[in-house]
Amino acid sequence: MLIRMLKTNKVILVGMLILLVLVVGCSTQKAAVNQDAPAVAPVLVTDDELSYRNQPLMDPSDTPKPTFDAADPGDSELLARAFENSPPLIPHNTDDLLPISIGDNQCLDCHLPENAEDSGATATPASHLYDMRRGRQLSDLNPANFNCTQCHATQAEVAPLVANTFEPYFRTEDGASQSNLLDILNEGVE
Repeated sequence: MLIRMLKTNKVILVGMLILLVLVVGCSTQKAAVNQDAPAVAPVLVTDDELSYRNQPLMDPSDTPKPTFDAADPGDSELLARAFENSPPLIPHNTDDLLPISIGDNQCLDCHLPENAEDSGATATPASHLYDMRRGRQLSDLNPANFNCTQCHATQAEVAPLVANTFEPYFRTEDGASQSNLLDILNEGVE
C-alpha cells in the first residue's frame, strides 16, 4: 500500500513540475516577445482638438449665440422630428422656463397629458410616464425624465459645423409629429 501511495504521489509531483516548467517557459517567452516590440508613444489629444469650435471644451466664450427668434410658448408651431421617435425640438422660447430642476419644471405645466389639451401643447408621451426598469405604468412623470432639455433641444440659427445629408424615414404617417416608442420598444426582440 505504501509503495502504491508513493507511485501515485510521484505521478502527481512529476505532473506538477511539468506544468510549472510550461508556465514559467511560456511567460518568459512572452516577456521576450514584448521586449522586442517597438515602443509606441501614446497620442495625446487636447481639449481644443476634441471641439468642433477648436476652442477648449470648457470655454464658452466662442460658443455661437442663438439667433433664433422663437415664439412664446403657445404661439409656436410644431417642428418635424429629426427621425422616428427622436425627441422633438422645442419650438418656443425657453428663457423664462430654465433652469429645470426636479422641484421646478415649468414644462410640465403645459405638457403633462392632463394639462396639454387645455393649453394646446403636445402631451408628454406615454414613455415618459412609464418605469422601464420595473415595466410598469406610473401615474405621474417618471422622475428619470424630469430634465426635459437633456434630450429636447432649443433652436438656434447657426451654420452647421459638419455637412449633413441625412434624410429621415418615418414608418407611420404621423411619425414626424408623434412618438410610438413605448408601443415598438421591444420590436424585433425575441
